[in-house]
Amino acid sequence: MVKPFRRRCIVTFFAGTVLVYITINLYITICNRRRLKPPTFMQKYLGQKPKIHFEDGYTSATVMSRFQACIHPNLSLWNKEFENYFEKVEPIKCTDEMDWVYTGNGRFYISQPAVNKYGEIKCAYVPVVNSNDESKDLKPTIPMLNGSALVSDAFKVSCKSAKGHKYANVHACIAPTTNRVPFENASATDRYNVLVFGFDSISRQTFMRLLPKTHKYFTEVLGGSLLEGYNIVGDGTTQALMPILTGKRETEIPEVRRGKRGAKYVDQILEFIWKRYERKNYVTQWGEDLANIGTFNYRLLGFKDQPVNHYMRPFYLAAMPIYGHFNRYCLGSRTRHTVYIDWLKEGLESNKGRNFFTFGFFSEYSHSNNNPIVLADDANVAFFEYLRNNKYLDKTFLIVMSDHGARFGSIRMTEQGKLEERMPYFGVYVPDIFKTTYPEKYANLLTNTKRLVIPSDIHETFLDIIGETSSSTGKSRKVYSLFSSIPEDRTCKDAEIEPHWCACLKLEATSVSDPDIIISVQKIISHINDLLRNFMTLCHQLSLSKIIKSFSFKTNDQILKFKQSLDKDGRIPDLSDKLFNALVHYQITFETVPGNAIFEGTVLMNRKSGEIEASEKDISRLNRYYDDAKCIERSQPSLRPYCFCK
Repeated sequence: MVKPFRRRCIVTFFAGTVLVYITINLYITICNRRRLKPPTFMQKYLGQKPKIHFEDGYTSATVMSRFQACIHPNLSLWNKEFENYFEKVEPIKCTDEMDWVYTGNGRFYISQPAVNKYGEIKCAYVPVVNSNDESKDLKPTIPMLNGSALVSDAFKVSCKSAKGHKYANVHACIAPTTNRVPFENASATDRYNVLVFGFDSISRQTFMRLLPKTHKYFTEVLGGSLLEGYNIVGDGTTQALMPILTGKRETEIPEVRRGKRGAKYVDQILEFIWKRYERKNYVTQWGEDLANIGTFNYRLLGFKDQPVNHYMRPFYLAAMPIYGHFNRYCLGSRTRHTVYIDWLKEGLESNKGRNFFTFGFFSEYSHSNNNPIVLADDANVAFFEYLRNNKYLDKTFLIVMSDHGARFGSIRMTEQGKLEERMPYFGVYVPDIFKTTYPEKYANLLTNTKRLVIPSDIHETFLDIIGETSSSTGKSRKVYSLFSSIPEDRTCKDAEIEPHWCACLKLEATSVSDPDIIISVQKIISHINDLLRNFMTLCHQLSLSKIIKSFSFKTNDQILKFKQSLDKDGRIPDLSDKLFNALVHYQITFETVPGNAIFEGTVLMNRKSGEIEASEKDISRLNRYYDDAKCIERSQPSLRPYCFCK
């Protein structure tokens, strides 16, 4: 006979089991009715947040954002406040007089059209080489015969024609490559190239404003992906590029600054990513146009030895003193931006058939003033078309990026300007063959476009491309390749980003009766009705039934207080600014009638100007609509989440 106490225990156990069974099945039934995928037992009992999937083939980015620790602001491209910050730039007009000489495939040529026009031409050729990170002239060759081999990646030339006409200029070129370090066997066919195409001081928003053709071609034609959670980690170009190229931050390494006791050259302290590529027999190129403020030369001591196979610094050091002899932004008959792009192209062509790691960084049009960058738009697109048409992109990762947003000017004094400084343009094009060979890695990249990404992650990605990894020994900060999974819960603290550089927004619950919330939700519903405007004979106009919940996302106080760096090394912040929090993102869950649709929408409100922005991509339908939208499901499938048929 079972004792009473034991009987009670058995009854309680079976009752509890039945209750758990009923609860689980009821939850699964509800999920099935809404066509939601229920979380796994592992997710439920270990506290992992479930990701919500919709049967209809779309996923709500705004729903997912609640589970992500770092949410970056979705900022305006244009608004009334910006009207005075950007101005028209006059086109460049270089001389119609053609260059008398040109280069290609490692050789020097005299232009036949110039000979036809001026008669026989004789030239004196002076190679310009790198010496202690400065330019040095070698012994001239007189005359330099047509078709002669180049001996350096830059040269000065002066020519005279039979008719007495003269030509003088400095040219960038690509001399035949010889690797200076031991390398591995290069016979593998599964290797990929890297081409970084960078610009100085361009935020993601400004890139889209002033380089719209470049952005559209990169994202829509090539299919490149933007890293929307990319965040800088310090002030200026060096703080941005050093972690990309070395995996290290300036504050983590021994002294390399000019004028500091015991300072060393950067290549005596750091291993740059291009050296890892050279050891695998890649041809390497590094070029930045403003040599007088070079990333590793202005504050730092620069390189003891030439850092890459093809180095553009000697050319710019030789060319910059004669800029004043030519029209604005010109070097002879070509723009200086064209000279830079032609040098990148010549590097690819002269080393055809070999793997390459190329990093180009152009500053002249954007460093001190963003407006002139519009002058690069058409040339950028032409360069992308060249890469595509010549099949370089078949096995090349193309990175289109900037170091940071504008650090100067009137827009930088606004809250949005400060946020944009921390969120530069950073796009990644992945070759199709990589996507099909490594679908999981590509899927991770797409997921990571929304995650918090820092410059050191790009370094780790470059290593991943050649099958290597960095050593994280002694580091509290973990870095991730873009082809691995970056955690949703990664914070600026995890990534060791100081608060005044962290663009992640601060989340707060807000009252559903707040006037700003009510105005914002009406704006979202108005936008939905605008989408349905041409189909009102089929679909009902929607009205607000109730607001279910709401959150605000605001700029953190440290960014608002940040004014500038007090020291030239960007290590000491001046937190004396007094900006108030004008930009607020509101995320609102609400129900509409007729039809009882539940939506979640995000708007950007400027509390200073009163402007509210809402867009279709920031509105998500949360509940199932079954046959509610049957009247337009074939003709306008994109409107199904919004339409309640009459």
